[in-house]
Amino acid sequence: MIIVGAGLSGLIAAHSFPKAQVVEANQAVESHKALLRFRSKAVSDLVGVPFQEVTVRKGIFFRGSFRPVNVALANCYARKCLGSLVGDRSIWNQEPAQRFIAPEDLYAELVDNLGTRVAWESPFDYADQLRWRPKDSYINTAPLPVALKSLGIEAPEGTSFNRAGITVRRWRIPGANVFQTIYFPDPEHSLYRASITGDMLIAEFMESGPDHAEWRVDLQSAFAINLLDAEAIGEFTQRYGKIAPIHDGTRRAMLHDLSVKYGIYSLGRFATWRNILLDDLINDIDVVKKLMRNDDYSGRITRK
Repeated sequence: MIIVGAGLSGLIAAHSFPKAQVVEANQAVESHKALLRFRSKAVSDLVGVPFQEVTVRKGIFFRGSFRPVNVALANCYARKCLGSLVGDRSIWNQEPAQRFIAPEDLYAELVDNLGTRVAWESPFDYADQLRWRPKDSYINTAPLPVALKSLGIEAPEGTSFNRAGITVRRWRIPGANVFQTIYFPDPEHSLYRASITGDMLIAEFMESGPDHAEWRVDLQSAFAINLLDAEAIGEFTQRYGKIAPIHDGTRRAMLHDLSVKYGIYSLGRFATWRNILLDDLINDIDVVKKLMRNDDYSGRITRK
C-alpha cells in the first residue's frame, strides 16, 4: 500500500497502516500553520502523542465591538472566506467548547515516528504507477483535482474546485495562557479569524482580500493586547486554505470511481473535497479498512 501525501492527513493515516509507504513530492516542511484543534483524543491515541484538554472561548468582533451571531454577520463571514454564500461556517457556534490541543511540534513528532517510511521529494504520478502496479492499493490525501489530473480524468461538466489560499501570521504573547478564538467578518480587511492557544497568537487572513491597517487595530482591540509587546514568529501561506463545496452527488461519484476503477481510497479534507476536521479521519480510516477487507463497493466512504 502507498499513501500519497505527507501532510497531517497522510502522516496520521500512516500510523493506522503500519506497513504502508508514504510518498511526498516536497521536502519535510510543515505546510499547516493555521489553527489546529481536535474535538476528541482519538488522533492522540492513534499516533501516541499526548494532547492537552482545554476550554475554548469564542467571540465575534465587528467594527469595534463584540456582536452576537446573526444571519448578516454569518453571510459577511462566508463572503469573506469564499466569496459566496455557501455552507454554514463555524462562526455560527459561539458556545464555549472542550477541545484537545496538540503540541506545537506535532508534525515533527509524526515525521519522527514514521522515519524512513516517508519518501520525500518523490512526485507521484497515478497513471504511471497504475501502469506498472495495477493491483496495488493507494490512499490519496492529495487534493482531489490533483489526483484527477494525474489520472487524466476530467471533472464532470459544471464542476469547479473553487478554493482560496490563506496567509497565517503568528506571534508569541508574553505571559499568556488562554484558549480563545475570535471571528472577524468585516469585509474591510483580510483578517477572518484569530486565536490564542496558550501563548501563541495565530491570525488567519484571506490571500485575495484587502490588507489594510484596520486588521491590526481590530486584532489588538479584540484581544486587548499590544502587538508591539509580542514576538513575531513568522508569516506562512497555505494554497488550500478554504474550499467551496461541490454538488455532493457529483463528489461522491468521483470518489467512488477512484476507488472502484483504480483502487484509490481518498482520505482527508482536500482529497474528499468536503469540510471536515482531522478528527473525522479516524472514522474514515476505519471505513477504508473495511472496504479493503470486504471489497464492498456499496459501503465506500463516498456512500456515507
